Amino acid sequence: MATKAAALQAWLEGFGLPVYRDSAVPGEAKMPYITYDLPTAAFGTQCNSEVNLWFRTSSEAAPNSKAEEVARALGLSGVLLPCDGGGMWVMQGEPFCNAMADEDNAVKRRIINLTIEYMTSY
Repeated sequence: MATKAAALQAWLEGFGLPVYRDSAVPGEAKMPYITYDLPTAAFGTQCNSEVNLWFRTSSEAAPNSKAEEVARALGLSGVLLPCDGGGMWVMQGEPFCNAMADEDNAVKRRIINLTIEYMTSY
């Protein structure tokens, strides 16, 4: 069974972009890509996680569309990702998505907030 990090990584890879932990983006990474952090906690505890969608474009269309794709995948009740002898329930956080400005006007970033409840054996 997958670890917590492997389960979230695999789910995010389903959105068709390269995915990196926020602390492990390779220097040669080309946009668009996704970064994420993953705090972990004990059984029944909820944590907030941040997913970033990074695009180099003059248009808001692609980043907005990808954020909507993530929202649709989560739906109103979230998704359960099997991991570590149980699962992690990934839901839309509040606020769900914010646009973040960058010094480079061609860089478009969407910050997606997730709430994750752990139902794992450790």
